[in-house]
Amino acid sequence: MSTAKEKSLLAAFGMTGLSLVAWKTMFPWIQYDIQSLKANLKVAKFMSGIADSKGFLIDNFETTVASYPKKTFIICEDRCYTFEYVNFQACKVANIVMQWNLNRSDAVAIFVRNSAEFIWTFLGLLKIGVPATLLNTNVRGKSLANAIQQTDTKAIIVGQGDLCEAIHEIKNDINIPVYVMGTVSKNLPHNFQSFDRLMMTSSPAEITQVVRSHIDMNTTSCYILTSGTTGLPKAVQIPHFKLASCPKLLRLVDLHPDDVLYTVLPFYHVAGMSGWLSCAEIGSTVVIRKKFSAHHFWDDCKKYNVTVVQYIGELCRYILATPENSKDGTHYIKCFIGNGLRQDIWLSLQARFKIPKIIEFFGATEATGGLVNVCNRPGAVGRISPLMNKLDPAPKYLLKYDLVTANPLRNKLGRCIEVQIGEPGILICGIPPSYQVEKGLYKGNIEMTEKKIVRNVFKEGDAYFNFGDSLYLDKDYFAYFHDRVGDTFRWKGENVSTTEVSNIISQLPFILDANVYGVSVPGHDGKAGMVSLTLRENIELSTEKLQHIYNHCDNKLPRYARPVVLRIEKDMRTTSTYKQHKVTLMKEGFDPNVVSDPMFYLSSRANTYLPLNTTTYRDIIQAKL
Repeated sequence: MSTAKEKSLLAAFGMTGLSLVAWKTMFPWIQYDIQSLKANLKVAKFMSGIADSKGFLIDNFETTVASYPKKTFIICEDRCYTFEYVNFQACKVANIVMQWNLNRSDAVAIFVRNSAEFIWTFLGLLKIGVPATLLNTNVRGKSLANAIQQTDTKAIIVGQGDLCEAIHEIKNDINIPVYVMGTVSKNLPHNFQSFDRLMMTSSPAEITQVVRSHIDMNTTSCYILTSGTTGLPKAVQIPHFKLASCPKLLRLVDLHPDDVLYTVLPFYHVAGMSGWLSCAEIGSTVVIRKKFSAHHFWDDCKKYNVTVVQYIGELCRYILATPENSKDGTHYIKCFIGNGLRQDIWLSLQARFKIPKIIEFFGATEATGGLVNVCNRPGAVGRISPLMNKLDPAPKYLLKYDLVTANPLRNKLGRCIEVQIGEPGILICGIPPSYQVEKGLYKGNIEMTEKKIVRNVFKEGDAYFNFGDSLYLDKDYFAYFHDRVGDTFRWKGENVSTTEVSNIISQLPFILDANVYGVSVPGHDGKAGMVSLTLRENIELSTEKLQHIYNHCDNKLPRYARPVVLRIEKDMRTTSTYKQHKVTLMKEGFDPNVVSDPMFYLSSRANTYLPLNTTTYRDIIQAKL
């Protein structure tokens, strides 16, 4: 770091009078702050480079097209699409939608799986300033109709097959035009038209920027739907300034035009969007696989000379579960970037496959900021140090909170209380002026926005975004995910962290995944621990392995945290973004009349797990076991 930059850091933290070396000695954690700040300066330099334009992502994409017209932008199913060709198709989409006479607040929904068509459709809407409603391709029925209705969606562009059928099922609820991709057939249901036919006759003429002159950086660029685990999905408003910031994340890995990014993350999710949007602006190539395959992952990476991989949730666990190969470390990858990677998986992945760097980040679709770990510290999601908070326009804090209500606790003066090092606390984030929260984080739902805001935290009138997740810090101020607030449950008067229990059980070599949750037991306060286990390929659960599970839990977990019931599922039950799904499992509980999967209960008499059937279930309910 240059002397000038060192001086600015010293001044920022009140370090005048002492050298940086002295401060590093007194506060060794500062070296990690400097490492993080260097990465941030790199991003800041990139952002200043595009400051001459309005900063809209679509403007920057068009500049990239002019710079690299014949370069491959997208590789999907062995087909290559150049920047010029994608822009050509995006212009066709824009010219089609311009004829629909939409109002400025009207949206067009995209209900299409990951594909080149998705990308140029989204870019086409950006060209004319029409917000896109990005529909989750796994949602159906009432939730799907609600997502369309709450976003002023006036038309839907949908993929063929089951996606088209899903829209047809709710056609009477939405009653808007539907345009079907992948067909030129005229024999479509009423109000359904072939989008391919329109594309065949549409003009590829470029769209003048004047057409989108009505938008500014706070105008909504698209709507992204929440998972809906606590009710119907809510439409998060993504303003143009937030869309334009997506490439900042990939700049942390020095993404250049000669890089190749591999992604299987769904494009209706902000993490999936950030990958291909970065390539669209930077000039890199993005490799799309419509559905993740652990067995084809490394073949794809080698085939397409992949240099950067996006991950989320449990994808890395799938990759590690594949048979070892002498060529495991032979590839061109310089970095994995994503979120949800456990520390033990991180270490195993990096060691086995020789991944030079892993960048883990932490955020939320509607959040006003996030965390990034650029220091390669296994398991950490970022840093929350005194220095970083002083320089951060959206400072982060961890607060003490009530486990029952999930609300921050307050002292006698009514102010929130920060946790100590190593103590789990709920994460809050400052709200920069660019976030006009008074307009709402969600479309038409100010009440839900207010539920995400914590006010009068440290002083009267301040406001912070509440992530609803608990994290903890180590002595170097690295932040680690602890649990989703609400996933922690009480049993025998003690608090049980589902994440902690899951991490420990997953250490057993024959277990692929452990999804831990709490279930109600009549006559008992709190909830008993239950775990849905997925075994590695070709592994059968034997009496011996049940004994291994019991011994492992007995040795590694306190008695109150040991799972009372095991459920064996063939496949991992995850959300569309590969996060563990608990809601349905909790509702099903451990009643053999409801659950057809094999289940086993913890027997303190036999010191192992025994089969759970209707008889033993009745004995548990009657408190005989």
